[in-house]
Amino acid sequence: MPYDLVIKNGMVVDGTGFSRYRADVAIKDGTIVELGKIRGAAAATIDADGLFVAPGIIDLHTHYDAQPFWDKLCTSSVWHGVTTVLTGNCGLTLAPLRPEHREAMLATFCCVEDLPVKSLAAVLRWSWETFGEYMDAIDQGLGVNMMPLVGHNPLRLGAMGKAAWERAATADEITTMQDLLRAALEAGAWGWSTTASPTHAGPSGEPVPTRLAGNDERLALARTLGEFNRGVIEILPPSVAKPDEADRKHLYEVALTSGRPVFFLVFDAETRSYVEGAAREGAQLYALLRVIPFNPRFTLKKTTFFNNLDVWDVVMGLPVPERLAVLADPGKRPELREAAMKRQRRRPGVLGRFIPWPAIVVSKVVMDKHRSLEGRRLAELAEEHGKHVADVMLDLAVEETLETEFQLLTRSPAEDVELAEFVKTGHAVPSQSDAGAHLNTNFCTAGESSYVLGEWVRERQLLGLEDAIRRLTFQPARIMGLHDRGLVREGLAADLMIFDLSRIGVKEDEVSHDGPAGVPRRVQAADGVHYVIVGGQTVLDHGRHTGALPGRVLRAMRKV
Repeated sequence: MPYDLVIKNGMVVDGTGFSRYRADVAIKDGTIVELGKIRGAAAATIDADGLFVAPGIIDLHTHYDAQPFWDKLCTSSVWHGVTTVLTGNCGLTLAPLRPEHREAMLATFCCVEDLPVKSLAAVLRWSWETFGEYMDAIDQGLGVNMMPLVGHNPLRLGAMGKAAWERAATADEITTMQDLLRAALEAGAWGWSTTASPTHAGPSGEPVPTRLAGNDERLALARTLGEFNRGVIEILPPSVAKPDEADRKHLYEVALTSGRPVFFLVFDAETRSYVEGAAREGAQLYALLRVIPFNPRFTLKKTTFFNNLDVWDVVMGLPVPERLAVLADPGKRPELREAAMKRQRRRPGVLGRFIPWPAIVVSKVVMDKHRSLEGRRLAELAEEHGKHVADVMLDLAVEETLETEFQLLTRSPAEDVELAEFVKTGHAVPSQSDAGAHLNTNFCTAGESSYVLGEWVRERQLLGLEDAIRRLTFQPARIMGLHDRGLVREGLAADLMIFDLSRIGVKEDEVSHDGPAGVPRRVQAADGVHYVIVGGQTVLDHGRHTGALPGRVLRAMRKV
């Protein structure tokens, strides 16, 4: 057979941003070998009539560092057409680590990223110490390709030992970190990541080691990456998603010192003028946007939304009949009302948040007489009826035997418009899914790319299809220096997604009981993704795993 696989009759959106065109795609030995009207025979054929053929999605912010040890397919990302992921973000990686540092680093990784530490500890083999050995350990057949960053936290532990949790580094210790970074980069790491976020603390509330690092330490590591003339840096500054003036200056300095792209995370378009200005000065700064809104739906019959709120956590833990009785009890309401306005508990060392009552709406009711309440905000209803906002929720939920569905709306439609305009500048990338993290919590945002294609492209026309595919594929490939992926082009790796634009979208996330060692986890499936092809092999056929695991750990090579 001249070809291993031919995709027939599809509409190709090739990742360049240029117009779509109808063509067949021929694949041989994992590579796209011909486009056009293919007449040669093939071992397998996919009829893509009525569907779009695009490069596989490249996700620049994931935490799949441990997932290959219990889920080689790397769900939920692969369900959404993701074929390559950048791992090792936020300074939290599992290598390089000496044996005495493993337990503390795993506990910190799990604490920050909301992962079940005991379950992960049960499935990790710990057959490595160096970063190269870690990459070998996970490179055992995957559903997606992985590009690992090396975390700043393990570098600090390797150079400073226990003192990494206690103080800034000395000049000699920084030199040791640079040597460890060089070794990881020589082994194929795609750069390094760090965090100074005040939300990132260890199991006992202690700051993660990198929060004690000075700017000189990060600049030294930036210079080291510059020696290699490849790779990227990801930084969470102390002011996190809205960098203040000091953090903006530091991000700019790191970008100029390294000469490499620097990522930081944002959730709105407030940093647009800053990033555009930095680009005019020659700095490669990119805002990684969380595009998919965190808008969880919940009922008081089944929710973890109030797990960290005093009084409510105990009530919500009762069996449903007892819970209903307590929530209906007028004598219990004063205690519930008072607790409703207090901060939630969070992990030690991290200040809890308030319940965002003004952002909660009635999503779906059971009784016809309440139909007019759908889409209304609880705070508005409370003001209209002169009631406490918690009573509005509880009265409605009790009357409907806890079946009422509520939703937290964290972003307005107008903000989506601003984010899309930011993406169009080229200085923001819609690539902050956080996939692989937050298995313990009540949300999953792995379907970010499907949200962009379904909501921004099809439903609201905030981006054109060709431009959206470019932002999700070729642009991240270009930033990373990933030269053999990100386009549908002869000679490039056959990492592809085949999808129905009329249906593509994100399904409601749900709980699955297939996490590490069988623990529950949040997953998010896709609509409209018909096939996912990695390295020329069909991994998913209409959402079903074919059994193929052709994904591999991609290693960045030093330029000579």
